[in-house]
Amino acid sequence: MFRSQSVSITRIAFVVVTVVLVVLAGRELYASIRTASISIVAERIERGETVADDVVTKYASRSVDVVDGHYCRSDIVAAGVTLVLAQLDRQNVNVNYDGWAAAASSARQYLRHALSCMPTNSNFWLRLAAVQSTIAEEPASIAGMMKRSVALAPYDQVMILTRFYFWNDFTGATLAAAERALDSDLMTMLKRGDRCRVNATIREISPQLRPIFDRSWTNVGEAATARFRQRCSK
Repeated sequence: MFRSQSVSITRIAFVVVTVVLVVLAGRELYASIRTASISIVAERIERGETVADDVVTKYASRSVDVVDGHYCRSDIVAAGVTLVLAQLDRQNVNVNYDGWAAAASSARQYLRHALSCMPTNSNFWLRLAAVQSTIAEEPASIAGMMKRSVALAPYDQVMILTRFYFWNDFTGATLAAAERALDSDLMTMLKRGDRCRVNATIREISPQLRPIFDRSWTNVGEAATARFRQRCSK
């Protein structure tokens, strides 16, 4: 009798687990089908292919479905990030302010969702800081996001060079608020970076970044800067 009850409980548990797995698999399949077109367009943008503005607008708006559907799968979330940022990049605040404001707000909302799914993604913190800087000058908030980006990827050359692109564009107030994070990136770049890749990323240092860069150049020492000049992947 006890053995019969044990077998019955085992069978029930097996059925329950099977049903749960089927439901989860079905949800993943539904998510893939629902967001397939978003992923395809995002891949085209990432490959550098020409994608019409109306197509970007159409699929960037569909990325909102990712937020509403509470999807956190990394490939789906990343595709949406590509689209909302592409949509924002194509807006001209001087020509169509309302369109730009809507795109900026959507990008910020989406990036916040992306970070709720992947809070350790250095690139998403960087992109949120960049979007916020275009919306409003909030040095403390932007600096906080940049600090997280640096802390999560302190030695990744690709991420450091991507951050430099934005460091170079931030205001003096934001640079001052993020001083330690900025110094960390500068020192890492000078000690380990590839000169040719750095020069390709920052062709001209902004007036607000120049004194900080010059200070780091002096502090790192002549031996380190000499080695930096010699490192070139060309």
